[in-house]
Amino acid sequence: MKYSYYLASLCLLFSTYCYSQHYQIEDKYRGDPFFRKININKLEKNCIYPINYWKLSESEREKIDKHCPVDKINLKFDLEGLYKFIYKEPVIIYNGKDFQLTLSMLEDYKDIDIDSGVTIFGGEIFLSIVKSNVVKDKIYLANNFIDLSNDAVAYQRYYISPQGDIYTLYLVETDIGIRPQIWKHYQIDAQTMKFKLIQIDTGYFKISLPDSFFKLSLPNDTNNYKDKEFKKCLKDETSEGCFGSQVYRYYLDQLKSKMDLLTKKQKDKKNHFSLFKQKLDKKCLVNPLPFDDDELHHYLNNLYSCEIKGFKEELSRVEKQLAH
Repeated sequence: MKYSYYLASLCLLFSTYCYSQHYQIEDKYRGDPFFRKININKLEKNCIYPINYWKLSESEREKIDKHCPVDKINLKFDLEGLYKFIYKEPVIIYNGKDFQLTLSMLEDYKDIDIDSGVTIFGGEIFLSIVKSNVVKDKIYLANNFIDLSNDAVAYQRYYISPQGDIYTLYLVETDIGIRPQIWKHYQIDAQTMKFKLIQIDTGYFKISLPDSFFKLSLPNDTNNYKDKEFKKCLKDETSEGCFGSQVYRYYLDQLKSKMDLLTKKQKDKKNHFSLFKQKLDKKCLVNPLPFDDDELHHYLNNLYSCEIKGFKEELSRVEKQLAH
């Protein structure tokens, strides 16, 4: 009995470990573990070329490329090799009791003779949850160099963890270097057989469901705080020419400053702003994150509006307390 009690206690403490499903997937399908955790701003700094890059010798450029973790010479996973396994038909990479995970491509590529040395460009790869030969859910996982223009290409890379977490990073490469655009973190919900998008990081903002929204402060965000046009935006952030992100940053700074004053006045050591912000984020992030990047702009606008409303209400309450 005593041992059962201790085992139950351990499972409560480490419930994620005890009850999470372990996904046995061969390394040739799993992707590159580098993408599990990304600092987009640091990554971009390491992957932008110096001004004289194209004047350097090939060996000198290779030394610079080694500083960029997402350069093709540094990534260990063989995406080109993966195409050989999946271009003709979907491949089951995990065969569980209730469902399977498959990797697949569009049918456009199934007639290509890849063994003859043909390189697949574009080559969108999808990860699907399949039960009884029916696709229950699907996400866009990776591709191999899509031309954006004469001097720019885009591509996406991924990693699937043994715990069922999926990470993707979309990048754009130009003649000035490689710029990470958006990192996503999905989880497999084994009960609903759906992929859940729980984190997004663009370097400008980061969302982690269910209760964390962070907006990077940029120098231009404060340039027009005293401008007449910006005062118009404070009355209605949805007005033409207004940016919800700038109004958001304004009220965030105002509220944080006033709450710090109130904390000092009340001689309180608690970080009330962090507690308030987490509670507000949880309220405003009640809707699931959109899979479609085109819908992300609309999602952000609604998120900014919700947060700004919360900031205004709390700012009014704090100012009343400071007045007493």
